[in-house]
Amino acid sequence: MKHSYWIWYYGDYEIYHLSKLHMRREQRGAFMPSMWHLYSPYPSVFFEKKLVCEAGTLTAYAMGEAHIAIDGKRYPMGTPVAVSAGEHTVTAAVSNLNGLPALFVESDVCPSDGTWRCRLARGESLPAGCEPCFDTPDKTPDVFPFAYERKLPVSAEAREAGVLYDFGAETFGYLNLSAANPDATLGVYYGESVEEALGGEDAILFEAVCGQSEYRLRQRAFRYVYVEGADPTLNVTMDYEFLPLIRRGSFRCDNELFNRIYDVCAHTFHLNCREGFFDGIKRDRWVWSGDAYQSARINSYLFADPAIVRRTAIGLGGKDPILHHINTIADYTTLWIIGLYEHYMTYGDEEFLRLIYPTAVKYMDFCRARLNENGFLIGLDGDWIFVDWSEMDKTGAVCAEQMLLAQAYKTMAALSRLVGKDGAEYDGLYREMIGKINAFYWNEEKGAFIDSYQSGKNHVTRHANIFAVMYDIATPVQRESILTNVLKNDAITKITTPYFEGYELDVWGKVGELGEIEAMLDSYWGGMLRLGATSIWEEYDPTLSGVEHYAMYGGKFEKSLCHAWGASPIYLFGRYYLGVAPTSPAYATFDVEPHLGGLREMEGTVPTGNGEVRVKMDAHRLSVRATTPGGTLRFRNRTYPLPPNEDVVIEY
Repeated sequence: MKHSYWIWYYGDYEIYHLSKLHMRREQRGAFMPSMWHLYSPYPSVFFEKKLVCEAGTLTAYAMGEAHIAIDGKRYPMGTPVAVSAGEHTVTAAVSNLNGLPALFVESDVCPSDGTWRCRLARGESLPAGCEPCFDTPDKTPDVFPFAYERKLPVSAEAREAGVLYDFGAETFGYLNLSAANPDATLGVYYGESVEEALGGEDAILFEAVCGQSEYRLRQRAFRYVYVEGADPTLNVTMDYEFLPLIRRGSFRCDNELFNRIYDVCAHTFHLNCREGFFDGIKRDRWVWSGDAYQSARINSYLFADPAIVRRTAIGLGGKDPILHHINTIADYTTLWIIGLYEHYMTYGDEEFLRLIYPTAVKYMDFCRARLNENGFLIGLDGDWIFVDWSEMDKTGAVCAEQMLLAQAYKTMAALSRLVGKDGAEYDGLYREMIGKINAFYWNEEKGAFIDSYQSGKNHVTRHANIFAVMYDIATPVQRESILTNVLKNDAITKITTPYFEGYELDVWGKVGELGEIEAMLDSYWGGMLRLGATSIWEEYDPTLSGVEHYAMYGGKFEKSLCHAWGASPIYLFGRYYLGVAPTSPAYATFDVEPHLGGLREMEGTVPTGNGEVRVKMDAHRLSVRATTPGGTLRFRNRTYPLPPNEDVVIEY
């Protein structure tokens, strides 16, 4: 038999699993569904395969009610069917009202795989969706393919009413309890901090169990678990649940704090890489498009796994009808669009972009239906203008949103040309938007872009100005003014989330001021680690102390202490220190422009398509080795070709 895979309607696997995860959130025993519309797989799907073959057989299996047909003659599932030599059309109809309709065909002549086509009752057929891990009839795609590892607590400390267990670092999975007395009532309190685990019903996650001697509780995130009513005979373990990703990127330098930051960021990020890119592993466990945009950048320098980017984008994009912005947030819709082309540059995933392009057009049209009389994106009823958790003048059309809209227009022009469409309209919209942004938002007196032209306050924050430099919207003169009057101006409100701090540091890397990155890594990320963090937090304010650090959204322990957007140093080290970036899709060509900044030595690896670039550098010697062609080393105003699998060494 040839190799077979489960197949489904393209995109429905991703939508199915993201919808399931968005239904799993709980807080203090209460179910909390997502605030946005959830999509479902199509209930009935038709599959087709045309072939010319020798004589053979097939046996079909389905998730749902189904039949398979050869040249119109129908056969039941699970029954071997003879296929005569010649030309045939094999079709199958699968219906599933309670899950994901999927098909598996074992055959030596027409195994189910991505060469099959799928369609609804009417309409254009698409390539069938499939994933290589679902390659036997019993590995059905309704169960996401996580891996598991048994872990033990590193300590157990008796407390007055129970036992506090410490697993050593933030983790996620099933907690297992083995009790000597099945009649004992055990209160189980989970904590990312000791204080949360001991915080009783102030903890986000807790439950009570009784009546069994063995428990396997549902998956949750924690470092500490306090079991009220436990005695020393209670056996506690956990099954760590994770996505088995291969770490392809690396970074080490002479600054041990930075090495620790890199490792903690990698741990944080891996915990949040699951069905899609999660925001945080404890509280939401949702996929937010803004978080995912940064996660995709981080992923490209650590795991370089395109599948999770595709799953995230498809799941967030959903399907018709489009009822609101992605996650209901205007800036998250534009970031979703912008991220599509960045994905193409990293992986060259052209087929994926062709298939998702119609969805991108619909979201772009949705944004354009929400423009004011000046052509600026505004928030209408049900829209959330987020940008960041920061003081900002959000009166009317917010400048940061227009920066993202402009970049989305530019992205749509490039995507249109990629799929063979005319991108001229989007090009025109981009140029027009740049002119309007300058006319309405640039304040010559302040030397910066203001938040809002409608309020009359001329308020300046970092956010719009960061986007202006990051996406090359600012002119060279404006850029220098922004660096002086905004980013180096302590009077401008500081950013407190790692989310937007990642963007700010991206700008410092872009303009070559690595000292600014190092200072913030030391004070901000280092500040969290000095407080004992084993993962990166959703927000960090150095003016707080003690348990104050864990409060957010009006809750004592509401803040996530393991948030994916905090892992941006991985991107920064790969992009601006090791200096590796694609200059054409899938790293067909790429630049390597290393900088030590304030470091004395460093070495690391950046994944490049099917290969990697290894950089090692100190104050006197630079060595670069690329395993794929197309690389150019740029160092001290000179360029050097990088022949594959050869060390290029420069001594100075």
